[in-house]
Order: sequence, then C-alpha cells, then structure tokens
Amino acid sequence: MNKEKLMAIIEGILFIYGDEGISLMELETVLDHCKPSEIKSGILDLEAKYKNDDSSSLAIQKFGINKYRMQTKNDLHEWFAKLEVVQSQSKLSNSSIEVLSIIAYKGPITKTRIDDIRQSDSSYQLYKLKDKKLIRSIGKDEENNRANLYSITENFFKLFNIVGGKESLPKISDEEIAEEVEKNRNSNEVNGKDIFGENVFFGEE
Repeated sequence: MNKEKLMAIIEGILFIYGDEGISLMELETVLDHCKPSEIKSGILDLEAKYKNDDSSSLAIQKFGINKYRMQTKNDLHEWFAKLEVVQSQSKLSNSSIEVLSIIAYKGPITKTRIDDIRQSDSSYQLYKLKDKKLIRSIGKDEENNRANLYSITENFFKLFNIVGGKESLPKISDEEIAEEVEKNRNSNEVNGKDIFGENVFFGEE
C-alpha cells in the first residue's frame, strides 16, 4: 500500500470514530497488513499534512494511552464557537426570550423576582438559557434565603450584536417590563432581535 492511500484510510477511520478516537492497537488490528511503524508514520504524515495546509481546518490530537482523534485547529476555535451562538438564537422560544430580557435589564436577579414580573414559573426557561450559556448564576441573594442571582453572559451580547455591554441597555422598571411581556405574549410577536437589536425593549422606545 502506498503512503497516500494509507493516509487516506487513517483519515477515514479517525473521522468515523469522532471524539471517541481510536487507539494505535485498534488501528493495527484494522490495518493488519501494515507494520506498526508504517501506521505510526502514516499518522505523523497526516498530522504534518494538516499542519502545513492553511486551507485545512483539521488536526490530529493524541490523548490517553496511544489514542488518536481528529479535531479542528486550535487557532480556529473562535470561529467555530460562534456556531453555538447561532444555534442558540435559532432555538430560543418566546418565553425564554421573556426571561432573558428580564435578566438582561434587571439582573442580577433571583428566580422569584423573575416569576413575579412574568406572573409565571420560569424554571424551564432558566434551565434552557443556562444550557445555552446565555445566563449564569453569579452568587446568592443574602436577603432572600440565599437564592441564586442570575446575570447574562458575554454570549448574550454576541447573540444580539450589542456593543457597549449592559450599560448600553436603557433603564426599565419592573412594571414596564411586565406590561411589555404581557402585551407581546398576547400579540405573539416576541422576537429576540426586536428586543435587543436596537437597544430597546420589545422593539419600542
């Protein structure tokens, strides 16, 4: 088997095994007609090929005990991280946007206060927003039975393309937020970009 074909087979195997990776011993079992030294050379050649090819996003990581897996190059991670933001934006429900907007304008804030403003339980929405890394717990409210205090993350500003941080958001009272939540819930027109795209609440001045 020539060098190029061996590299292609190793590349395909690494792709199929994904994050789990494959050990050198397992590769030797699959490529039983190749010497262990040839397989090692094939891995090193493939690694060098990726490293020297600026048009390739791939790299090979060695981990554990002689295990290998395919991954993206470290210097490109900031671009791939943006996918998480895009995915978060496309999957936010209206109720999650309600909770997110309340935390953005009034945070750090407890769940109890969020529920009071919305007049609805927010447990599921908080779970989803934390899972999407749009909010986080930053401590405890000592005056409210040490309840978690929620605040927005940097991903929030990336998601809605807001420059200037939280200071760029207008000051809004609990009553104003509650009114807008109710109005937009009834009209079913809540939209994340409308809420934050122009630094206004639910698209209104």
